[in-house]
Amino acid sequence: MSPLVIVVFIVLAVFGSVYMLKPSPRQQRLAALRLEAIKLGLQVKLDTFKSNSKKTGVRDDITATRYQRFNPGIKSQTLRWCIVRQAGWEQEGLSEGWSWHDNVQQPDLEKLELLLSQVTADVQMIEVYDNRASILSIESKGSTAEMINQWIDSAQQL
Repeated sequence: MSPLVIVVFIVLAVFGSVYMLKPSPRQQRLAALRLEAIKLGLQVKLDTFKSNSKKTGVRDDITATRYQRFNPGIKSQTLRWCIVRQAGWEQEGLSEGWSWHDNVQQPDLEKLELLLSQVTADVQMIEVYDNRASILSIESKGSTAEMINQWIDSAQQL
């Protein structure tokens, strides 16, 4: 084997190894989306929402990115309501495809319907407590931090 072939092989091996470490365009987009959400005051983490299939009929757990905002002025951590984008037993007052997972304190259904008409298909769950609200999203290309922030604000006010 000639020395030139060996040098070319070594250069290609080094270049390939370094190139594999570079984030993909999807990873870069998600990192920018999450950073922008953090700048807007949201907490961001990968999470799995465990469904209670015996109680609600919602069968599948949801693994996605949780975008959450806390209201530090409120100490109560009581769940008010939670809806998921899956078939379940209780769907009264919700858009097609959505089910109640928990409905302790029912929100204004007209305002909730308006919110559900605004969220995109990547939103899989909306959950509201007295002191926080969160959305689980699968983060499609159309998602922006501003939209997610607006949806969480709207949910928190219901």
